Amino acid sequence: MTRGQRVLDVVIVGAGAVGACLSHALSARGFEVGVVDAETGDERASIRTSALSRASLRHLSDLGLWPLEGVEPAPLRALQILDRDGRGRLRFDSADVGEEDLGAIVNHGLLEAALRKKARALGGLWVRERGEGVVIDDSGVEVVTKGGRRLRARLLIAADGAQSAIREQLGVPVVQYRYGQTAVCADMRLGNAHEGVAWQRFLANGPCALLPLPDAHRASLIWSATDQEAAHLRALSDASFARALHEAFGDHLGPLRVEGERAYFPLVAAHARHYTGSRFALVGDAAHRVHPLAGQGVNLGLADAHTLTKTLQSARSHSADPGSRRVLRAYERERKAENLAMLLATDLLNRAFRTDRAWVRTILGAGLNVTDTLPLLKTFFMGAAGATIPRLTHDAL
Repeated sequence: MTRGQRVLDVVIVGAGAVGACLSHALSARGFEVGVVDAETGDERASIRTSALSRASLRHLSDLGLWPLEGVEPAPLRALQILDRDGRGRLRFDSADVGEEDLGAIVNHGLLEAALRKKARALGGLWVRERGEGVVIDDSGVEVVTKGGRRLRARLLIAADGAQSAIREQLGVPVVQYRYGQTAVCADMRLGNAHEGVAWQRFLANGPCALLPLPDAHRASLIWSATDQEAAHLRALSDASFARALHEAFGDHLGPLRVEGERAYFPLVAAHARHYTGSRFALVGDAAHRVHPLAGQGVNLGLADAHTLTKTLQSARSHSADPGSRRVLRAYERERKAENLAMLLATDLLNRAFRTDRAWVRTILGAGLNVTDTLPLLKTFFMGAAGATIPRLTHDAL
């Protein structure tokens, strides 16, 4: 270590949505924060969208990060789910829980850029390089960047995504499962206005979702196809692709047309064996990845940031070392349970609705219809997604 080197409270590697949010939250609370990230922070729209839950929006609002300049949200008024046979239907409506919406759909690239801008405005030490090396000792951790810079801190937070170089350097093992599916993403022009409703249909090879965008006649497509099917779709012209989507999805939103380019991402479920150790913590995709069918990836990461911020605040109020394993275990215990539950739930749903067994499909379709007729059960599911649950009175029961 370099004698006399400045020691920060925290160094965060990665400034995507989760890392930038965490940087802002900690800096606003008086922590000395360093951020290592190769991105410039320029506004760049992407094909990817993020579904922000009510809980995520509340956390961002509490931090002064919502609404965000440069990010135009599309309010999510309702979610309409269909099974592959068309017999099972389930609708979640914001009115059922007394909310204006269930959350918002935003462009992921613009969300990241806006959060980086907000975080940098609070100061801190920002290094626009890739973090590649880690040295840990009893008193702190040192991060070495690709350009050879060294940042020393009491705590390292790895927020550098699913292919985390820092996690690999730390030697944290990861359990990973490849679904044999590819997410096909594109912006679509709709024949009918979406009215703030997200549509999801479970097809034989995976779920297909159309998420509302700010333009009432545009939606973001996330089609989970088998790798073989995705390769076939990639080879199609835009017109042929739109016809294939219309045939698979149905006529619920009228004629469909591709706008812009299409993108393809392999789908993987992954979970780190542990989120913390002496002097380090993992957050977001560096710690976990789930199937996108519930749109919860970014929400889980933002919840990680929220919980870790609370944990470090509490440690400081008790003059505890923020990098100690004992302090960080509180964060890990709280977040691991929820993240694993979501990973298992999305995995189970993806597998169940893809089954070829007719009796299983019949039960699932009936289950959707039964749930759609039980307001209390629907309220429970929307509460799990982050909607505010109104207090039930005896009259309501």
